[in-house]
Amino acid sequence: PDTCRLWDKDTMKKLDKDRFRRDLGEVTEAYEEIYNRLKKVLNK
Repeated sequence: PDTCRLWDKDTMKKLDKDRFRRDLGEVTEAYEEIYNRLKKVLNK
């Protein structure tokens, strides 16, 4: 994910390394959220 720009399309919440750069929270929390969302989609 470090080469991707990721954000929530509904809330525009940043889910990428900008969280670290802009002091918006832990990057690992965002990456875990991305992982959980992908699991939901892939397990259908």
